[in-house]
Amino acid sequence: MFAEDAFDDQTVLITGGGTGIGRGMATTFAAHGATIGVAARREEPLRSTVEAIASEGGDASWETVDIREEERIEQCVEAFWDRWGGIDILINNAGANFISPAAATSTNGWETIVDINLNGTFRMSQAVGQKMMAAGEGGRIINISATNAERGSPMIAHSGASKAGINSLTESLAVEWGPAGITVNAILPGPVRTEGSNKQLWQDEDLVEQLESQIPLGRFGTPDDIAPLAMFLASEAGSFINGALIPCDGGDRLRSPQFGN
Repeated sequence: MFAEDAFDDQTVLITGGGTGIGRGMATTFAAHGATIGVAARREEPLRSTVEAIASEGGDASWETVDIREEERIEQCVEAFWDRWGGIDILINNAGANFISPAAATSTNGWETIVDINLNGTFRMSQAVGQKMMAAGEGGRIINISATNAERGSPMIAHSGASKAGINSLTESLAVEWGPAGITVNAILPGPVRTEGSNKQLWQDEDLVEQLESQIPLGRFGTPDDIAPLAMFLASEAGSFINGALIPCDGGDRLRSPQFGN
């Protein structure tokens, strides 16, 4: 789909880049020539991603960051910017979730998810966006949202609300920052199986089987399904796409209960 050198001159910063979808995007962009920065709270997964990229001849580095901490975000962004002389592409992938009925969700649980998912996406976008605008060379920002932002999803009201906020933020920044040559788009995965989501969401295999049977394409998504879409949005082919909310869910959002699918 893309040439091996398609992103040779591009720098990509990915939050949550040590595991799951973030790691999948990091290794995929690196395989096509991009210089990669991964940032997250835990050092070990970040080191693992960087080592995996280096073992294939790629260029990658890492910084620990908690996207709830504004000062640390500024330090992280400054470190990557100084190292590379700029950031071409920011992918806001870091996020959190857990299963809980809305009536039983604590205030702390609600605020934690909203602070990580929505506020963290804003903080990272603002820190990088300010530098992009000052540099005057444009850039790309890609937010990882979810299809549960656009419909009721029981047991994860906290997640759906935070992702709906990301969608609105994406559209607002696209309008505000478009004149500076910065495109802002969002990818909305449906159910995706990763090591993390298996622990947090998909422990009941009977439930997984039931949910998969309802997805038109018959399976959950994987990081390999998300990464090519991110690459498209970051490529020249996606240069005129701005403010788009793009589902990547195998048609899951279209299933119609009254027809049994």
